[in-house]
Amino acid sequence: MEDEDIVSRIVHHITKDFTTRARVLIPIGVTINIVGGLIVNLLHLPVYLDTIGTVLVAVLAGPWVGATTGAASNIILGLVVRPTLLPYTITTVTVGLVAGYMAKAGFFQRFWKVVVVGIVLVFAATFTVAPTTAIFFGGATGGGADIIRGTILATGEKLMAAMFRAEFLLQPVDKITVVVIAYP
Repeated sequence: MEDEDIVSRIVHHITKDFTTRARVLIPIGVTINIVGGLIVNLLHLPVYLDTIGTVLVAVLAGPWVGATTGAASNIILGLVVRPTLLPYTITTVTVGLVAGYMAKAGFFQRFWKVVVVGIVLVFAATFTVAPTTAIFFGGATGGGADIIRGTILATGEKLMAAMFRAEFLLQPVDKITVVVIAYP
């Protein structure tokens, strides 16, 4: 009986964020993410910029709404633009959850705290992107970040270590830019 009560409270906690406002924000956030992702894909930039909408929606509507925005964005981008993006849905969900919970904790009230969110997101993204890239794609996804990854691999670094090193180079520029753009 207690387990059902705990599950019920968790489901209620998650679903209460999905207000009418939140349901309107999700497609807006998805559109922002898709535009960012398309620009990066077309220009083969060594950043991602496909989580601006996720962070913005997470800040405005809560972590689970942000996570939903991130998941929907990645699924759409993966099906329409580049299938290699599908496994990174775990990353966009993580970014939405982290940004949303940090917003609830007051981290989007001052600029220096926003930078802290960016740094936390660097670690959250790195620890999901690096293994995904290594396991699913052997280090190359066909995106602009492959230049960095390939250069590090060419030094003789082992695959997983190279992916982590590459992400620790790529993610700070991306995630700090994303949170600064999403800063209300």
